[in-house]
Amino acid sequence: MKLTAFLSVLLLAGGAAAERLTVAPDRPEALYRPGEQAVFTLKLTSEEGKPVADREVRYYLYGDDSIKGKGTLRTGPDGAAEVKTGLNRPGFIRLTAATGTGKEKVEGSGGAGFDPRKIMPARPEPPDFDAYWAKAKQEVDQEPLRVKLTPVPLADAGQAAKIKLFDVELNCSGSGAPVRGYLALPYAAEAKTLPAVVSFQGAGVHSAGRPVGRALAGMIGFEINAHGVVNGRPREFYDALDKGELNGYRYRNMDDPEKIYFRGMFQRVWRALQFVKRLPEWDGRTLIALGGSQGGGQALAAAGLDPDVSCCVAYVPALCDHGGLSVGRESGWPRFHWGKGYDEAKVLPVADYVDAVNFARRIKADCFLSTGFVDLSCHPSSVYAAYNVIPAEMKQIVNSPASDHSVPRSTFQAGEEFMRRHIEKMRRN
Repeated sequence: MKLTAFLSVLLLAGGAAAERLTVAPDRPEALYRPGEQAVFTLKLTSEEGKPVADREVRYYLYGDDSIKGKGTLRTGPDGAAEVKTGLNRPGFIRLTAATGTGKEKVEGSGGAGFDPRKIMPARPEPPDFDAYWAKAKQEVDQEPLRVKLTPVPLADAGQAAKIKLFDVELNCSGSGAPVRGYLALPYAAEAKTLPAVVSFQGAGVHSAGRPVGRALAGMIGFEINAHGVVNGRPREFYDALDKGELNGYRYRNMDDPEKIYFRGMFQRVWRALQFVKRLPEWDGRTLIALGGSQGGGQALAAAGLDPDVSCCVAYVPALCDHGGLSVGRESGWPRFHWGKGYDEAKVLPVADYVDAVNFARRIKADCFLSTGFVDLSCHPSSVYAAYNVIPAEMKQIVNSPASDHSVPRSTFQAGEEFMRRHIEKMRRN
């Protein structure tokens, strides 16, 4: 798959013609070796696509190896200007550019990677990582699973004739909250015949989504919300939680290994998997963990915690390489160093227990990841730090040089195709 390596931002101000500023490296794949130069072309065009000459463009460089820089250029007759830059070690550089100010400001950005397959996690794993998570799972398992299933009516008559939907609540001792999500199943499925997809959510506070499409496609679909809150409430309900009880959850107890927030979140991931594996319709073989951003980090944790996970799909995963900043790279979300009262000596040793790179080291499942080269939330270096230590025989990463913290349609389709091929493989074997 060939990608065009630029990101454009358009501006339409006061009825004036829109302009476009593109930032494109000189290689479509935007990949280089350390020591090579990436040549970024900054091009300013009018709404009609005509070059805008003799315009001042400001640019800013950010990157691994603590790269920072800025400058000012003027566009030539072709509306273009060039910036040359590089890295001397594996990592990424991001270039942002702007012209104009206020309502007339136009921006664009682009990224480049330098031998990213050689990026390794910034920190070693804790020597007691397995023992820590064995204890956390035991806390959950010591209490017998109690399941509350509430049927949810489907407004679409065609769907209602084919599938059934439940609001699910599972007890989850030790995690601070129950597991809550939606389960969708095809009607009249025979025992031990269906693959299962367990989905996890990105950051923030939301109801779980309803995995109706998975069930319509002949699968078990189970999606949980990240915090164990009740599902199906108005948006205002979750906004209030986000501003109140769950405000700043990502930095809560970040220096306490027994109370750091993501410990409980991953315990709920574990409980969700154990529930799905008890469903009589599950085929006993095909268990897919799926998510994006924070949900991608949870998917990596799922595959690292439970060897029964057969496939992991993690789009732009968060929670990777928390110690990146300590070696001159950008750390992945939530960037604990942004938390109030951050103390590196106290926080990083605790964050190591919830670092997706350490779950990635244990993944034997087929694994698909994606990253965007201008992602400001889940920096591509942090994603590659996880990807490069996954020992799975079948793994794939899709780069989107033009993308920020998003999943382009082509990347989403590639992930869906990866899952389809995995399901086919599991049925054959």
